[in-house]
Amino acid sequence: MELLWSSLKKRELANLAGDHLADVADATEHGIHHNPQLPWSFLTHTGLTIHPPHPPNLRKDQ
Repeated sequence: MELLWSSLKKRELANLAGDHLADVADATEHGIHHNPQLPWSFLTHTGLTIHPPHPPNLRKDQ
């Protein structure tokens, strides 16, 4: 979780001055949805696993 949060703070949340908490939530969701493999790659880096062991199948248009 910390690796993902750190990455989002450096990119999507960098210099964000949202008027509402929803602005931060939207930017965070955009960052995760823009690269859906990102959370999985950070999980792999930790050596931990969860089920399912692989990311769900993603449509190519995502």
